[in-house]
Amino acid sequence: MTATKARRTGAVIGMITLAATSLAACSDGSGGAATESGSVRVASPAPDSLFTYNEMVARELGFYADEDLEVELVALSDAIPAAALVQNGEADAALISATDALAAASKAEDLRLAYDERTGGTDFIYGIVVPSESGIEDLTELEGENIGLASPDQDLALLASALEQVDMTLDDVETTVVGPGGSSVAESLRSGRIAGYAGTLQDFAAFGDAGLEVDNILPEGLEGLPVGGYVTTTSTLEADDDMVKFLRALAKGTYVALERPEIAALVTQEGAPEQWREPEVAEFLLEGLAATLVPFDGETFGEIKTDRWQNAQDLLIEVGVMDDPADLDVLLDDDLIEEINDWDREEVLARADEWLAEHGAS
Repeated sequence: MTATKARRTGAVIGMITLAATSLAACSDGSGGAATESGSVRVASPAPDSLFTYNEMVARELGFYADEDLEVELVALSDAIPAAALVQNGEADAALISATDALAAASKAEDLRLAYDERTGGTDFIYGIVVPSESGIEDLTELEGENIGLASPDQDLALLASALEQVDMTLDDVETTVVGPGGSSVAESLRSGRIAGYAGTLQDFAAFGDAGLEVDNILPEGLEGLPVGGYVTTTSTLEADDDMVKFLRALAKGTYVALERPEIAALVTQEGAPEQWREPEVAEFLLEGLAATLVPFDGETFGEIKTDRWQNAQDLLIEVGVMDDPADLDVLLDDDLIEEINDWDREEVLARADEWLAEHGAS
């Protein structure tokens, strides 16, 4: 991410705090009259928001209804890990970070990651930010400085990988776990108690409200790390084909959102109007988030690349986040990818254009 783009992100991201903090309600994602043919309950970090706009598109254009599937989304909370919700049967699947998926799978054998969600890159999701007024432009300038971490696992691993790109290690900096982004973290950055902060887009949400502009100095070279995907269990996959139906509909929604971005805008304006109070900001976010959803080959949605996950696991073990490795041959299940992508692209775009003709601005 360029410094200019990063500065813009830090300055305006506060207006979408609701996407990360005010989405505790469940939503019915059936896209039409639900049948008893199938249903899935999916835990998501931010349902009905710009962050999961591809799901909103899938619902609005009736792709769940095409599958005779009722989809219920439930918002994740800090109280119960996403993987635990799946393992104890409170959710059939969960959209989960790579770190959480690997850590959970290292302690359990029943988890399966069937769909890699953000195959297009990490730089818009992850970041290492510094106050804009600091004048810092490169990660090497933080040598010997204290860097705050949103979490002691994912963000420590992110920092370690980023430092490696500039020929540094964790020994070259100090780290302090300061927790999720908020006004207190913003003050720590402003006061100099921490010189930088490693976290995700959602962690940076409160900085704008706190009047702090930040620049993202994350170096290039982190494309080989996964962001996360949809985790389920063996028993859920073996019970029926509802997960295939859900992920196929989601893939269609993602495809439409990428090919017809104006539909993503219209759907989220209707479904998440509070996040369109500043249209320029919302458009910027949709554009950046869309880049993270592009398939590796431009066609195969949800494709899982074992080497990326192996890179992430090696890093987590190296920095001490994980003691024992997960069995990636068990966790990473790409048996459904062909079925998930078995649909006519032209037919889906035709549906999208019909919807746009009916709902688009005149």
